[in-house]
Amino acid sequence: MELKIYLRILLRKWWIVLPAFLITFTATIVFTFTQVPTYKATATFVVAPTDSFEEVWSFVDGLDTLSNRKEIASTYIEVAVSRLIKQEVADELDLPQHQRARLSVYGQLLAGTNVLEISVEGRDPVLVRDFTNMVGDKTRAYVQELYETYDMRPLDRAILPISPVKPNKMLNLAQGAVLGLALGVGLAFLSEYLQAPLESMVNFGILDDETGAYNKRYFKQRLGEEMSRAWRNKYPLSLALMNVDQLEVMGSSYSPQVRSEILHKVAVFLRQYLREEDILAWLDGTVFAFLLPDMPGEKAQDIMEKLQTRMAWTPFEMEKSGVKLNLSGAVGVVAYQHNGTGQDEFLAGANRALQQAEAAGYGKVCLLSESGEQH
Repeated sequence: MELKIYLRILLRKWWIVLPAFLITFTATIVFTFTQVPTYKATATFVVAPTDSFEEVWSFVDGLDTLSNRKEIASTYIEVAVSRLIKQEVADELDLPQHQRARLSVYGQLLAGTNVLEISVEGRDPVLVRDFTNMVGDKTRAYVQELYETYDMRPLDRAILPISPVKPNKMLNLAQGAVLGLALGVGLAFLSEYLQAPLESMVNFGILDDETGAYNKRYFKQRLGEEMSRAWRNKYPLSLALMNVDQLEVMGSSYSPQVRSEILHKVAVFLRQYLREEDILAWLDGTVFAFLLPDMPGEKAQDIMEKLQTRMAWTPFEMEKSGVKLNLSGAVGVVAYQHNGTGQDEFLAGANRALQQAEAAGYGKVCLLSESGEQH
């Protein structure tokens, strides 16, 4: 389906797309602007050797040891985010239980450094700032007893946050717009699919149920399209008809189920030797049609002769019925001459070539020349 068809569906179903978009976007706006804002404050610290490293070389050794032992800084972070420190700070600030539950403490070690960040998120910007600084102070006091040779020194105290970190209004609105548009488009296509008449859905079927090859209706549609393209661009185009002779005998010798199985086997066999762009269709009875774009008549004749040889040497065995047989056929080929020939006339030429091949004997391939003579 081409892009313009999709656009046509969306324009026709605007009454689905627009409400879905507006409802989703409005819900996003309401959700975003009714959320309680969350503020974040951050304090930074550096872990460094204490004054116990009196000599210069000892101080350098201490830094080297610290850089190779990240667990020291990681321990400081775990202390900062522990329930113990949070409880002590909350008790000192005399916070009620609901305020304590709304505060979250985070810590991280900046990659490639000995710098720690302690952050607190909450709804009150002043409380968030004070709580962050007190967590830092409590952590420093606690870790002094853990590693006497290292100190957690403050770099930047937490300051009063001006803007909330949550919700991100612009991001939420952008996501709401995209989601609303996607929902509207999806509902529009779903509505189009559900409203399509059963007849139209059946008409989309282009394969023959019995053989698995393209059906006659689709073959004639593609024949007209390829003839138009060949005439417009002066490209070669060939048409071949194959009549598989034993299939006529099988019509009276075997059940319809066996005949269908054989037809399907033949179609699968023929298709595997064709190009991706070639069209194999079952016309009626025992006749298969080959539409060969960008292929001159002589090459098409050569392809059909090779295909005839392969088919004659290939035994067809039916798994369901146990029937095993060899098949051969007659093939008529005609090339498009770019002279304004109509579809019916082009197909009639292929039929004449097929009749000439049948008269010459099965296993023959006849190419109908521009003058109507066979090759």
